[in-house]
Amino acid sequence: MKFGIKHEKLPKDARPEQGGVYTLLHEGAPVYTAEILKYSGGCWATVEVKESLDTALPYTPGDTFDIRVAMYEFAQ
Repeated sequence: MKFGIKHEKLPKDARPEQGGVYTLLHEGAPVYTAEILKYSGGCWATVEVKESLDTALPYTPGDTFDIRVAMYEFAQ
């Protein structure tokens, strides 16, 4: 039996690189400057916040958390 799980993937040229520092945009708005700590090309990445660009968000510099890569844009 197959379950209809759909994975959202970014085009290869829009994917971040592990070790890179990017401005993460969510729905077009910049939210964090973060380093990509772990990413192997799948759906999830672990990031470390370098700067919070939206004071309403809970993460501060030095915090690490996982993101669903397809929900963000990555600007260098």
